[in-house]
Amino acid sequence: SYLSSCLSWWHWRSLSEIPEAMDDFFCNFLVRLGMSRTLDCFQTEWYELIERGVFTAEDAGLVPTAYTRNQQLEAENMRLRQDLENYKLAANKAKEAFLKMQKERDFHRMHHRRVVQEKNRLISDIKRLKAHYASYEPVLKQLTEKYQTALRQKMLTSLERDRAVGYAESGVQNTKQLQCCEISGTYVRLIQL
Repeated sequence: SYLSSCLSWWHWRSLSEIPEAMDDFFCNFLVRLGMSRTLDCFQTEWYELIERGVFTAEDAGLVPTAYTRNQQLEAENMRLRQDLENYKLAANKAKEAFLKMQKERDFHRMHHRRVVQEKNRLISDIKRLKAHYASYEPVLKQLTEKYQTALRQKMLTSLERDRAVGYAESGVQNTKQLQCCEISGTYVRLIQL
């Protein structure tokens, strides 16, 4: 690979040092500028003069190496400027992407802070409510006991009432029987169970 790179460098150098013919140089110049009509006119006139024998291609001579070198340097300069523009565009795109990522990071960071603050607030509210309800637990036990006692008393009261109603009904019935017995003139003694 080293040998091939050396050979390609030597080949390029040897080709770049070969002077270019004047007509080729001028044609390349016109092509580079996009002057196709002028190029057609030049080639037509050039080859007519050579056909008529006014001069030969060798009479025009070769372009001095300074012009060829300038042309090479100008082409390299154009290529480097194009590369620079491409790198600037890439750098601007990277900068925009970086700024966008920074904004997104800041947004998510702020959202995360809000969520953490809300979580901490909820935790403190839960602790406060637990403490608040812990103070109600003895009161709830007391109220539950009072409720159970009241329920028992209600049951006892309802049983006593039912018994009293039953006793009263039996007393009323006994009284009716006594009244019935008095009316007929016999006194019978009723035994109440």
